[in-house]
Parts: sequence; structure tokens; C-alpha cells
Amino acid sequence: SFIATANAVRYCGAQPVFADVAEDANLSPETVREVLSPRTKAVLVVHQAGVPAPIEELRALLDRLGVPLLEDAGCAAGSTYRGRPVGAGALMAGWSFHPRKLLTTGEGGMVTTDDPELAARLRRLREHGMDVSATARHTAGRVVLESYLETGFNYRMTDLQAAVGIVQLGRLDAIVARRRELAANYHAALTDLPELRLVRDPDYGTTNYQSFWLVLPDHAPSQLEALQSLADSGVSARRGIMASHREPAYAEHPHVPLPVTERLAQRSIILPVFDEMTDMEQGHVVDSLRRIVK
Repeated sequence: SFIATANAVRYCGAQPVFADVAEDANLSPETVREVLSPRTKAVLVVHQAGVPAPIEELRALLDRLGVPLLEDAGCAAGSTYRGRPVGAGALMAGWSFHPRKLLTTGEGGMVTTDDPELAARLRRLREHGMDVSATARHTAGRVVLESYLETGFNYRMTDLQAAVGIVQLGRLDAIVARRRELAANYHAALTDLPELRLVRDPDYGTTNYQSFWLVLPDHAPSQLEALQSLADSGVSARRGIMASHREPAYAEHPHVPLPVTERLAQRSIILPVFDEMTDMEQGHVVDSLRRIVK
């Protein structure tokens, strides 16, 4: 996953333990089971690039052990899991509003929870640990002196950002529909290249195609060479699945072997997908990719 997921664990004073992923780039009960220990405080699962992770299977494993399951849904706004929105029913789910996400406020994010006590604490933590919000104080009709119950943060979203986000939320269904249309075009255009492994919906849900990633075949150039070739053709592609443990910040961090993660990190790329993409632009991407993998 992107390094922010691992960093969030360190911010809490804990140490991340990396688990390998399945071929769909998501954690599985099998890969998680391999790294569980008596010291495990929680499992943080990423819905990788918008593809829903197998939540029920993971929850069944962890509930037996009394280990909480937290969800990184930063890329998954509009994705579904067994007919429900990703994040529904999660103890806590984190969301990103970065410009590359389907819902954006320019920057920032959100945490959702179905636990009232957690919700109250999250609201405190975002505002310096204050026990009463500024809105509540100013609308109380009397003098209210706030207290600071714990060390908190200045993580408040501005009203302007929230206004943008509310409008974006109203457009989410249309945004997802357009992404899925573009993804279907890629699948149809590349169907005669079975050696390319393309991101797809899992059996139990749908992806918002926040990123359309694929795995290059063994005979194709390296990831860097492929990206440079696409760039030379005027196509802005990106490296695909990321591996935090390969970054310098985690170079000395111990981990179990992560062969699938490392293969995906070395061989996957992301093709451009955006609402205003034309048939001609998408055709150019496909033609440029074909020249690389032919």
C-alpha cells in the first residue's frame, strides 16, 4: 500500500507488521494469519486502489481472536462489498479526499465509524482534544468554557472544503459510472492480450476503478521502461501497486517474505482514467500500451 497507511501506525506509537497480499493486491485471511501474534492490537486492511477487500472473511478470522479490523478506504469511495458501500459497518474506516480520489476537497480526509464513543473521541481529537466543539459553544446561548481532555490535533476541515465535498458526494454515482465505463473500454480493447492481467471486480463486490492497474507480462519491458515509453508517447501513467516496506523509511523494518507484494510492485502500472477522457485519448493509451507488450 501507499506509505501513508504504515505511517499512520507509527504515528500511534505502534509498529506496523506487513502482511503479503493475494493476486488482487488485497490482504487475505491466509496472509494475515501468517503474521498475527499475541502483540497484534489491530489489523488495518486497505481496499487497494478501490478494489474491495474480503471483509467478512477477515472479520471472521479476527473476531475469534478479539482483534479489531480497521479499514483504509482512502481509494474506495463508491466501491461496494456484497451490495453495500465499502466501509459500511466498519469499526473505523479512513477516507482520503486527495485530488486523485473520486471524492476530493483538494486535500484532507475523513474517518467514519458506527461506534458513538469512537465518533465522539474522533471529534475531540481533530480539535485539540477539546470536550465541546466551537459550534456548540457559539450556539449555546450562554458562556461555555471548554476543557482539553487529551492531547489532540488540529485536523479540522474548513467549511469551504466541506462545501466542495458535499457537492462531490452528490456526483459520486455518476463519477463511478463513468469510471466503470472507461474500465470496460480498457477491458474490451485489451481482451486479445490475455498475458496482461487487468484489475477486475471481485466476486463479492464492485470497484470504483479509482485506479486502472495492470500487471505487465514477463516478456514486457521493466516497469520503469514501460512508464518511460508511455510518457514518450504522451501518456501519463504511474507505477502501480506500492510496497511500503521497500521505501527508505522502512528499509530497516523487519518483515516476513512478501513475494506477491514485491512482484506487483515491480510489474504493475496504472493507466490514466478520468471523467473527461475521450475515446480518442483512450485509444491512444491502448495503442501505446500495445507497442510495449507486443
